[in-house]
Amino acid sequence: MKLSDVLDQAWAEDSGRPTPLGRDLRLVRAAAPELLALDVRAGSYGELAGSYRPDRAGAVTAVVLTHDEEQVIGACLRALTDDCDRLLLVDAESEDATVGTARSAVAHVEHVTRAWTDDFAAQRNAAFEQARPGGWLAHVDADETLSAESRGRLRAVLSALDHVLPGADLVVSPRILDTSRECHTDTRRIVRSDSALRFRGRLHERLYDAHGAQPPSVEVDVVFHHTGYEPEVIARKGKRERYARLVEMCLTEEPSNPKWHFYAVRDGLVGRKPGPDEALALFRRLREAHALYDEAPLSDYEAERCTDSLVLQCELALGFGGGREIADLAPLLHARGRPLEASYYQAFAEFSALLSRSSRLLDQLSEGSRHQLPGNRQLAGRSYDLQALLALTCGRYDEVPLLLGEARSRQAGSLTTATVESLADRLPSWRDLPQTS
Repeated sequence: MKLSDVLDQAWAEDSGRPTPLGRDLRLVRAAAPELLALDVRAGSYGELAGSYRPDRAGAVTAVVLTHDEEQVIGACLRALTDDCDRLLLVDAESEDATVGTARSAVAHVEHVTRAWTDDFAAQRNAAFEQARPGGWLAHVDADETLSAESRGRLRAVLSALDHVLPGADLVVSPRILDTSRECHTDTRRIVRSDSALRFRGRLHERLYDAHGAQPPSVEVDVVFHHTGYEPEVIARKGKRERYARLVEMCLTEEPSNPKWHFYAVRDGLVGRKPGPDEALALFRRLREAHALYDEAPLSDYEAERCTDSLVLQCELALGFGGGREIADLAPLLHARGRPLEASYYQAFAEFSALLSRSSRLLDQLSEGSRHQLPGNRQLAGRSYDLQALLALTCGRYDEVPLLLGEARSRQAGSLTTATVESLADRLPSWRDLPQTS
């Protein structure tokens, strides 16, 4: 029986009375194809579910990197107490009351002090030296809190994975929801404590094997809220400057690694929007560096941000009106299995071009209206009507009343009037549409 079969049968259970295994396995939202194809323990699904004992699962250790986190560490740790057997701080010589605040927040906190060496991966890997065999290491940032709805789920899904895939070298990806409502799913934060996988990268660190290959991942319905990208936090902690310095170190050490060129551009944009000239300059820098992805062979460690680089290039192209550039990038996104991004950026670029064309048409009609003759009053009215409609279309709303007035004074304006009345009828119900999370 394959893992895919087990997950299918878990979802086929009676939703009102699922078995403990079915309930916990439903927290798995996605799994890598190579995991879905794995054979699980022998026997039927009923035997597998009947032998499940959540209380026998391996211990879960939360690993939290800290340096001067007294403002957030308490909330972070308190949210983890139901799901984690151990709470371990790897503290980079905090100068504030981080450790004391942590000990006041929860009953049992362990901590090790490790000098900061400009390397987040090294800090995270230090936790493996403190790990107990047969359990899990769940890496959580100090400015993240497990959502109230997710409490209990982390332990549950890890218990289920222990039961159906004991010993499989995999990583688990909870969802990280930041304050901009962006949801990050491929987070790869949780790993077995006796795994040979290790974090790699001075920043934006992820788990790889000794050859730089990325392990298979399981995405789970466990949500953490992240506040570290709020503008005031970025400014107070000097994140942009620190990340820029670390990326430059990475570029110096690995100049042919394309992902550091990607991060050099992306990290500088956190919390701000570039103007057209800067967007064009950054686009050109990223496009030139993207050629490094075509140099073979690249490990997963080097190639992991290829698709994200294409998406960021599209986003920058929007900033300077690069419709032609987006047209070149869209097929590449399609080829990498990202049709949503490809269609969005291409449609947005074409729509922007249509709006610009509509604005130019409006200006052309306006120029023509200056040459009205006594015999073409009716046509002039229709021209003003069309101008008002074009002004609505391209967002030049301040011009609509005057243009519509000119049209009506010439017994025209039915096109714009009907459009405005239709919008007025529908807007109240549109305003009442529910907000989605």
